[in-house]
Amino acid sequence: MKKSHILILFIAAVFAATSGIWMAKQTSDDSSVSIKPEVIQGAIYPNAKNIKDFNLINHRSENITKENFKNHWSLIFVGYTHCPDICPTTMAVMTQVSEFMQKQQIKPPEIVFLSIDPERDTADILNSYVTYFNKDFIGLTGDVEEITQLSAQLNAVFRKAPGLSGQITDEDYLMDHSSALMLINPHGNLQSILTAPHTPANMIDSILKSQAYFQQISN
Repeated sequence: MKKSHILILFIAAVFAATSGIWMAKQTSDDSSVSIKPEVIQGAIYPNAKNIKDFNLINHRSENITKENFKNHWSLIFVGYTHCPDICPTTMAVMTQVSEFMQKQQIKPPEIVFLSIDPERDTADILNSYVTYFNKDFIGLTGDVEEITQLSAQLNAVFRKAPGLSGQITDEDYLMDHSSALMLINPHGNLQSILTAPHTPANMIDSILKSQAYFQQISN
């Protein structure tokens, strides 16, 4: 059996399971039962972490604030366009996730690439980068202070590191950064952390379980 067929069956099974959990909660007469997050590769916050407002721009040079993250799910990856390995690899996996979920008629979260290298990652650079992977992906950049504050709220860390020359210069440097993905709920707050290694299967499993938990505690 092809890997794609196996993954499609996996998605359908996880979706059915998480839907069943939610339906069981809806029909239960025991309102005193404590609802606990399921185990994922990472962690679901029992109470979503509040994200304070921020002011950035997207890859189309449009202003973006917390309001833009409300009423839908978002999956944020912190990285930079000059990243030699983990960023393009993770972006490719998120492309697979988005495409597989759409094929199963499950709305995928909005994929957001938050650059932690605003000195080089302009809106135009981000536009070419994120749309290469998927035309619907969002790139964010802006003032380094705003990026730092938002990253801290997302539990993501980053710092400049020496480039090929062994030194940090204006033209030659790398960025060390977190590899985790941050799942934002429809209230615009941090619901889950998805840790590496990232595969389409474990990412979809984590997304669906997080969404099912959010539905349970919201009803």
